[in-house]
Amino acid sequence: MKRIFLILKWLLTLLVLLFLLAISYEQYARYSAKKSFVDNGTYVKVDGHKMHYVKRGKASATVVFESGLDFSGHISWYKVQEEVSKFATTISYDRAGILRSEKSNKPRTCENIADELHTLLENTKAKKPYILVAHSLGGLTARCYAKEYANTLSGIVFVDASHPEQVERAPKSIKEIMQSSGFPSDWVKSLLDYTGLTRLVINSEIDEFVNDSKNIKAIKSEINAFLIESTQGLIEEDKMFEEMLRASKDVTFGDIPLTVLSATYEPSNDEERVLSTFFRKLQKESLALSTKSRFVSVNSGHIIQLEKPDVVIDSVKQMIEDLKKN
Repeated sequence: MKRIFLILKWLLTLLVLLFLLAISYEQYARYSAKKSFVDNGTYVKVDGHKMHYVKRGKASATVVFESGLDFSGHISWYKVQEEVSKFATTISYDRAGILRSEKSNKPRTCENIADELHTLLENTKAKKPYILVAHSLGGLTARCYAKEYANTLSGIVFVDASHPEQVERAPKSIKEIMQSSGFPSDWVKSLLDYTGLTRLVINSEIDEFVNDSKNIKAIKSEINAFLIESTQGLIEEDKMFEEMLRASKDVTFGDIPLTVLSATYEPSNDEERVLSTFFRKLQKESLALSTKSRFVSVNSGHIIQLEKPDVVIDSVKQMIEDLKKN
């Protein structure tokens, strides 16, 4: 019996040491990431907090990128923005609390996010009207933006965008998936953050989605420098997701041109097949938002702008050309 207690004692001691080692390493990783990152970014004040944006190109058309529920902010558009900047003025940005942008004191409602984007564009003196390119959750905030600031828009591109009724109309077999955010509770997140597990998981995701040896080092450097703040900002947005769904309902774009890019992929199981079919149906229904809309199927996963950036680039270029004709 004494031998068993001795083994348990040593195991417990080892676990405590590993826990303390993990905490120490995470603190070093935070310090190192902040110290090594050189911030040459551009910022603007929005409602008292600092927001980061990237502005490129000098052409007359202005294209604004709105990211999804993502910790990488403007980075998710880097492949698309680089090319679109050759024929348009482009602006990507980090929503409040994400990446380089400071946290806002206002709740992450659909309306507040839309207002902050509008203020950012005004303060950066971006030339109106804008083509708004929105991915995933950004499709909801784009609807709220169009509700309040339709007169500033010349076109909208949905990139596998969320739909306001995706939870309430979800088939029974996938309803639980639609309702569950997948994000940990606050205390679990704190545990993951302080032991370095958050950093480990996020970095593995970067390797998976950013297949780019030229830019991967810079991307990892920036994300790691603001990792803890960004994941917290992500959770704050997720907490308001159902409110965003409600707020983005009953919106129409009138005659503002709309392109809907819908991801198609080969589902690996029945559940994913139902989910894919359901999303595709909702995205086709989004065409009714505008009297000038078109639908484009994309052989890609959800993050089209990273997996098939050329499709997004071509859609924006086509919209600019059509607007010039009219």
